[in-house]
Amino acid sequence: LDSITSALLLAYLRTYAPTSHAFYIPLSNIPRADLSLRPELIPVLRRANLKPSDLLTLSDLPAHSSLKQLKDARWVLVDHNALQGELGKEYAGDVVGCIDHHDEEDSVPRETGAGEPRIVEKSGSCASLVVRYCRSAWDGLSAEHGDVEGDKELASLALAAILVDTQNLRAESKTMEVDREAVGYLEGKWGGEGVDRESYLGDITKAKEDIGGLGLGDIFRKDYKQWTEQEGFIIGVSSVVKDLGYLIKKAGDGGKFFDALREFASHRELDVCSIMTTSHEEGVFRRELLVWALNEKGVAAAKKFESSSRERLGLKEWKEGRLDIDGEKGWRRCWWQQRVENSRKQVAPLLRAATNN
Repeated sequence: LDSITSALLLAYLRTYAPTSHAFYIPLSNIPRADLSLRPELIPVLRRANLKPSDLLTLSDLPAHSSLKQLKDARWVLVDHNALQGELGKEYAGDVVGCIDHHDEEDSVPRETGAGEPRIVEKSGSCASLVVRYCRSAWDGLSAEHGDVEGDKELASLALAAILVDTQNLRAESKTMEVDREAVGYLEGKWGGEGVDRESYLGDITKAKEDIGGLGLGDIFRKDYKQWTEQEGFIIGVSSVVKDLGYLIKKAGDGGKFFDALREFASHRELDVCSIMTTSHEEGVFRRELLVWALNEKGVAAAKKFESSSRERLGLKEWKEGRLDIDGEKGWRRCWWQQRVENSRKQVAPLLRAATNN
């Protein structure tokens, strides 16, 4: 949600700002088929008078053999600061800016001379950084056109990810001053009757957690990120809004669950596969973390991750280790993650660091 709304916001304001001389295209970094896995987009896009079919995705790009057709394009990244995958292979050298709140990858040049932002800064939501960067452009656009309804629609789009990522500014470990300032600014743009932030967050959360109609493979890829590290080491992390008990029950039993997960990992040639879950049991927010090393080099990295991150993440054995293995099928551990303030944004860099000698 943060990536898509940040791209839409930045592209619109950079294109239509009174001083703009360039055309910015918001590209969602997923295939079109994956939009259906993100039902939380529906209430957000609806408020902004948009539909999923309005979004541009990877499926709308030329076929891989024709990617060179985009040789004149320049790339500005939002919600990440290193271009990955096939796009990274072709266009990493054409990235001229970024706005991101993840760990610095040192991939985007410090000076490109392109007049684009290069912002890598901690915040609850990337959208907050985009709002701060684009405030003068937005104010200029508002002054020139006086489109109150358009401002409201754009503000609702920007506000969505901030509310989700900071839990309406209540998540103290995630919420930064830039998030609070962005929400205040966006409420001003919303105008008139104001916005019921709690109700809006509730609509998004309800849609996001409605995964009952999805198969396991779709659940794994719904909120999935992948990284290729040194020597081609590949890590994949899926974030899931239900606990492992729910997933195992959905599969039928633990064996079928892990068969589905292995198939998912094998298709992506993963060395280490991880699932991070969130749930609210008896009103208490909980996290589970599963790490499965699927080959010898993966095992070495996963063990290093366990030893180096146990204390930082508060890892506690999950249900007497009933999901753990150490043998021909790899090395697998499942934990309760007691330091619940650490989301994938913090856990993934620890996994990635464990792959480096």
